[in-house]
Amino acid sequence: MTEINIIKTQRALSKTQINLGDFVLNPYRGCSFGCKYCYAQENKNIIKRKKDWGDFLDIKINLPEVLEKELRFIRPKRVILGSTTECFLPQEEEFKITEKILKILKKKNIPLIILTKSSLIKNYIDYINYHPQNKVYFSFIFSDKKIKNILEERTPSIKERVKTIQALTKSKLKVKIHIGPFIPLLEDLKKVFGLIPEEIEEVEIEVYNAKMGNFKEVINSLKKKIPLEIVKKIEEVYSEKENYLEFSNHLIKQAKILNKEYHFKLNFIIPEFNFWYTNRIVYES
Repeated sequence: MTEINIIKTQRALSKTQINLGDFVLNPYRGCSFGCKYCYAQENKNIIKRKKDWGDFLDIKINLPEVLEKELRFIRPKRVILGSTTECFLPQEEEFKITEKILKILKKKNIPLIILTKSSLIKNYIDYINYHPQNKVYFSFIFSDKKIKNILEERTPSIKERVKTIQALTKSKLKVKIHIGPFIPLLEDLKKVFGLIPEEIEEVEIEVYNAKMGNFKEVINSLKKKIPLEIVKKIEEVYSEKENYLEFSNHLIKQAKILNKEYHFKLNFIIPEFNFWYTNRIVYES
C-alpha cells in the first residue's frame, strides 16, 4: 500500500542536464509504480525518506500555481515531464496535478517531452498534442510477463502498453520507444522488437546502469524467481568493465541485424561502466 502525503513545493521548474530539454517538471516525489531498477531511488530526497521505493508518494499539490508564477519570468525552450517520477500514476486520476500542468504548458504553447510507461497517458492526448516539438518517450522493456512482474509488478501490462502506443501514434503524436534500462540476459530483443507497433519509427536502447539502478535489490529479486545461473551471468556482466563493454557491443550488433527487418531509427545509450549519470549521454541523435 502506497502512503500518500500532500506537500507544498517552492519550485516547479528545475534546470536539467538531460539534453532533451532545459527544464524538468515532476508533479510527484516518489512513485507508486516502485520499479526495482529505477534510477530515481538514488535521488538525495528519496534516500533520506528511509522508506522502500514505491511505498510512498508525495503529491506536490501547489505545483501548478507555482509553475504559472515561474512562467511569468522564465520561457523554457522545452520542458521534460517525469524525470524522477511517473506523471500518469493511478493517483493522477484523483489529484490531476499532471493534467493541470499540461493545460498550463498548452496555454503558453511551451514544447514538452514526456517520459512515461503508463497506459493512462492515452486519456490526456488532447492536452499533449498541441505543438510540433512535443514528443512521448514510452518505456517498453519486456516481452516476458514473468520478468516484467518481478521488476515492475505495479506497472501496466505489456498488452496495455501496446494498445497505448497505438493510441498515441493514431493521434499523430510523436512517439519514441525507450527500451531501457535493458538488463543483460533477461530479455530477448527480437521478441521486444516484434511487439512494437509498426507505426513506430524511432527506438532507443539504453543498457542498464548498475551503479544507479539499485543493483543489489534487482539481483535479490531475480534470485527468488529465475534460474540462479542466469543471475550469475548478469552479475558477471557487471563485475568487470571488459565484460560490460563486450555485452554492450554485442547488443548493438544484434539490434542492427534485427533492424534489417524493422527499419527503426535506432539510438543506443551505453552508460559509462560503474559511473553515475553524465551529461554526455545523448537521448536524441
